[in-house]
Amino acid sequence: MHALIRHSRRFVMMLGGEVAQSAFHFGLNIGLARSLSPHDYGRFAILFLVGGLALTYVRALAGVPAGIYISGAAGRRVSRGHEVTFGSAALLISGVIAALVGLAVWAISDIGPLAAALFVGLWTLRSYVRTALLARREAVASGIGDVVFAVSGASLALALAGWGGARLDAMMGALAVANALGILASLVALRQPVRVTFGRGVRRRYRALLPGLSWSLVGTTTANIQGQGQSLLVALLAGPAAYAPIAATFVLFSPLRLSASALLNMFQPDIAGFLAAGRPDAAKRVALRCMGFLLLAGIVYGGLLLAFLPVIEQRLFSGQFAGQPMTLIACLAGLIIAVSLLHAPFRVYLETTLAFRRLAAIAAVSAGAGSVVVVVLLLVAAPAWSLFGVLLSEFVVLGACGLLLRPWRAVSAAPAAPEPGKLGLRCI
Repeated sequence: MHALIRHSRRFVMMLGGEVAQSAFHFGLNIGLARSLSPHDYGRFAILFLVGGLALTYVRALAGVPAGIYISGAAGRRVSRGHEVTFGSAALLISGVIAALVGLAVWAISDIGPLAAALFVGLWTLRSYVRTALLARREAVASGIGDVVFAVSGASLALALAGWGGARLDAMMGALAVANALGILASLVALRQPVRVTFGRGVRRRYRALLPGLSWSLVGTTTANIQGQGQSLLVALLAGPAAYAPIAATFVLFSPLRLSASALLNMFQPDIAGFLAAGRPDAAKRVALRCMGFLLLAGIVYGGLLLAFLPVIEQRLFSGQFAGQPMTLIACLAGLIIAVSLLHAPFRVYLETTLAFRRLAAIAAVSAGAGSVVVVVLLLVAAPAWSLFGVLLSEFVVLGACGLLLRPWRAVSAAPAAPEPGKLGLRCI
């Protein structure tokens, strides 16, 4: 009972920040879907999708190792060394991603490249700051940053609501400022100095991780192709206007996805701690418990959403997508989200055991199968039907993770995580 109360308290603190930013993202997307043309909203949704993909690379190259090693570090000095190493890497990676996004937007779009680059770069950096704080179990500081981001972003968005043709550029700039304020608020709430360095020691420590992180990078790329690549195919092949109703429908599930993210972020340090202590059975029980919570939440949320879908379509979207098969899109999107939430705890467990090669193989197979189905359906049917390819891909991941971990067998058969020292981290 004491453990349940402790977990509930942590979850409520983390959920507060997740709810704040989820509500802001939800309101922003709904407002833009109502006020912009389907073409313009589709362009915004594509850039938002690119930002979400960028988050995964910072997570793979800095966030995941931070969650594993900061949580399992023995002693404040060792933990501090991990924080400096991964924080410095996150800053560098976010800067590189921002530069690449700016160049790509400058080359193929009329959206301001500087605003787009700052939005994506600062969003990825704020994501890492949240991950590092949660690894340290500093849920309050993380939540404060989320609330400041949401409040400042909403205030700036409302102030820009009357701007005509410059709305997309101005909105990207406003989101960049809001992310910067969220980072600053979290670091101030932490009340500890933050150190960033690219000295020889940090480079040596990070270089020791590269063999494992290279597979993490491959796994992230294949997972992105599996999880988002098919949606990007729809956007590129069918056009922004055809992608707009699909993107708007997925936005309706964003509160569920972000709440699930809060739950996984809360339990990931526990999984890492149990594995570092040589207790894979306890770590697997945590993952299975998360899966049960997510299944229940998905059933309740999806049922309510489908029941009120006609009202949502008319009131929230102002009939913008009246000619689209919104019921079909909502049903397929709900199934995609539900299956992805079911295998999410398994993927977190495998990441924590550093099973990046296996994850990369799973994602590659599922992405290949799903992409083929998406392309075929885009050629012979309306864009909405292509979501069956995305759904197939998610089922492949769920089945592969289930076979790999065999949760129906004794939990003690689960693989244990390598010790930090085996990856060269004892030099910290």
